[in-house]
Amino acid sequence: MKKPSLLILMIILTLIALIPLGNVEASTPIMYVNPQISTVEILTAFQINISVSQVVDLAAWEFKLYYPNKYLNATQIQEGSFLKTAGQTSFFVKELTDNYNETHGVIWAFCTLIGQGPGATGNGTLATITFKAKFVGVATLKLAETDMLDSQMPPNHISHITEDGTVNIIGHDIAVINVSSLKTIVGQGCTMNINVTVINQGAFAETFNLTLYANTTSIETKEITLNNNASTTVTFTWNTTGFVKGNYTIRAYAHPVLGETDTADNSLVMSSVISVVMPGDANLDGVITILDVCKVTGIYGAKKGDQNYNPNVDWDNDQRITILDVTIVTGRYGQRDP
Repeated sequence: MKKPSLLILMIILTLIALIPLGNVEASTPIMYVNPQISTVEILTAFQINISVSQVVDLAAWEFKLYYPNKYLNATQIQEGSFLKTAGQTSFFVKELTDNYNETHGVIWAFCTLIGQGPGATGNGTLATITFKAKFVGVATLKLAETDMLDSQMPPNHISHITEDGTVNIIGHDIAVINVSSLKTIVGQGCTMNINVTVINQGAFAETFNLTLYANTTSIETKEITLNNNASTTVTFTWNTTGFVKGNYTIRAYAHPVLGETDTADNSLVMSSVISVVMPGDANLDGVITILDVCKVTGIYGAKKGDQNYNPNVDWDNDQRITILDVTIVTGRYGQRDP
């Protein structure tokens, strides 16, 4: 068997050297919000960094950071340490305002090395920003119009990607989400039930007072304890003794807890108005007639949950139509509301 010639061996080695070893690409530099997800308590100050990773020969950088001014107040920006590893720097804050527009604030900053020489390489912090959390919710920190330059003359733009950040603001937040009643009519001196649903939208267990009002008069106050993210429905019983006949707006009010800032949803008005009337006057005409008698006798024996049950003629509020409801009407037959 003949040995391969030296020329053939050289050709084989050359071909092997030209075979690609895989799709190995240089890492792409990243400018990003660090940490990318933050959880902070409302009304506290906190800091985030604008950082860079996998960059080579960085001599200058620039960014704008947009944030929702409903949730955050920007108070300060300071230069980070990364670019200083390559020499003396000049740091500029072009804009720092919570009022960029109606919904957002903006921070516009840039920094450059002074003099000539190689730039910074590796990973590090470009700037540190201090915020104050104003409102419970989720705030997005959006990087835009970013730029990075190398130390060449003239400088070259360094291709890079960006990664935004999210701030979860937790705190104290309770809300009234429903006020309802089966009745829209109640006899003067009689009782009715009103259901109020409250939710704890905050991050902590809360104990608070819940008050129900008829117009501006307090009906009752109850103390409620709720774990975070929990809700409950509370039943109030309104005794209309002492209330003049007429229409009433029913409102539930959850008294704010310490540290609560979102109080707009602490109060809720029931969608239907409640009429306080002479007992037995189911058709609101001011006189007890055969029509009122028929309304109650026609569904005699009906109870809550039955299709024909009418809570407005359940005058004694016991959740069923009984002889007592009938006698409340017939006992006033022919009476006129003065």
